[in-house]
Amino acid sequence: MNVRSQPCHAASISPVEIAQTSSDLLPPNLFIIGASKSGSSALYAYLAAHPDICMSAEKEPCFFVDQAELASAWPIMARRPCSHDWAAYLELWKHGAQARYRGEASVYYSQAPHRSNVAARIAASCPESRIIYIVREPVTRAIGHYWQRFKEFQEPLDIETAMRTNPLYRDTSDYALQLQAYLDHFDASRIHVVVAEELRQHRAETLARCIDWLDLGSFAFHPSQLADYHRSPPTSRRQRFPLVGRLRDSEAWASARKRLPGAIVERLRRVSTVSFDKQEIDESGARAYLASWLAPRRAAFEAMIGRRIPAWDGV
Repeated sequence: MNVRSQPCHAASISPVEIAQTSSDLLPPNLFIIGASKSGSSALYAYLAAHPDICMSAEKEPCFFVDQAELASAWPIMARRPCSHDWAAYLELWKHGAQARYRGEASVYYSQAPHRSNVAARIAASCPESRIIYIVREPVTRAIGHYWQRFKEFQEPLDIETAMRTNPLYRDTSDYALQLQAYLDHFDASRIHVVVAEELRQHRAETLARCIDWLDLGSFAFHPSQLADYHRSPPTSRRQRFPLVGRLRDSEAWASARKRLPGAIVERLRRVSTVSFDKQEIDESGARAYLASWLAPRRAAFEAMIGRRIPAWDGV
């Protein structure tokens, strides 16, 4: 899908400083940048099946997210060496030396301005990269984002209040805003947009266009390689006791979890949380607010990519 270049208004940003390493491993040159809750995990898995693409051992290492921002948003990942150590980051592709593309899929890469200057850091370190941006109907995506953060105990507010007061959900669904951040640093020919609904409904054809854009030879996916991935469950959970979320993100729990049997981890999860059906929650106010707020941003995004997206009509 062609992306139309937009005027660059960003101030010049100094290249990211990366520690020198004697490693012979090659850096990534393919980034799935999100959007969160739009199918990046599925696209990661589909592309990993191609023999000329090596996807990272850690799906979303978030290396190019500011470390302080990452520590606040996802402390578990911030403690992992691949999120901040260049040599450890390159190790994610230690088996990909012969691959034409080495890719990763960190959805935090398209959450500007809440994850700042990510595109600039990628451009400074991996300037020849290709960027794939998978997007979903923006209201539904924002609602899914809310439920993900709620389940992870990062969002204490009810859904409508959260949509009105936390700009993270609106900004992440403002695809024009996110795309412009990359157009400020990459030529439009290096950016490819995938629509999640089209990937779901016309999987083989959508992937074929993506593979063609990567200048790779045609590839016949086996049906088993095109299975559904990570369908969101109809239930969510809330904390049964105070501080459950803080304990979940702690280094102590991360260490203990590695040593505990899976059955015990699951039992602890059940006794510390309360599950409920998301259909019990009235989302109508949140959806109406988002639909009004995001309508002009959808139009701006469609103008940038040069086409309307009918799959988003009437949602």
